[in-house]
Amino acid sequence: MPYRVTERGEKRREERHATIVAAARRLFATQGYEATSMQEVAAEAGTSIGNCYFYFRNKEDVLRAVIEEVNGEIGREIDMAIAQAPIGPARLAAAIDAGVRALLSRSTVMRLVLAEAANPALRDTVSSIYVDRVQRFFTAAPELLNGLDRDLVAQAWEGALFNIMQATVAGTVKAEVEMLSAFLIRWNMRALGLSEETIEQAIIEIRGDRL
Repeated sequence: MPYRVTERGEKRREERHATIVAAARRLFATQGYEATSMQEVAAEAGTSIGNCYFYFRNKEDVLRAVIEEVNGEIGREIDMAIAQAPIGPARLAAAIDAGVRALLSRSTVMRLVLAEAANPALRDTVSSIYVDRVQRFFTAAPELLNGLDRDLVAQAWEGALFNIMQATVAGTVKAEVEMLSAFLIRWNMRALGLSEETIEQAIIEIRGDRL
């Protein structure tokens, strides 16, 4: 019996945590991070300010939780896409394509995430999630590296994607999703030394005649 009570309590804690994060995500996306107070987050979540501080030390911690939630969603979409693509260059292209689409489908919240990631601690949170994913991809398919250092490639890819997506969601760069995806696929795969024929074939395999 005590075990079940503890289990129920843990479930309630998880639900309250998720409710606060969801409330913050809505407010940060609609009125901005700086303009949103913890009191507003508590009110939006239907809880007390004390309860918010029970789960989060400060507003930056709440933002970090929002970033991790968004990146988790994007990661799951990428995983679904690559699971359906053939192993090799096509799977690599599918990962880039899915990442671009997932990011742009959340343009409002990503504008917030990318803008606030200027904070070094938050930038590291965003960066580490993506770099880790790229590292794991190439650990599973080292032949695609053509002898290049996995960690250097992961950092370079993260930097290119981050800067381009930041410019896109901010409106500095004007590009449709198809064009942006194709550009990043070609740019990143060329950096690996893959042939133009291989790259174009990979794009065709995942997107058919849409390009």
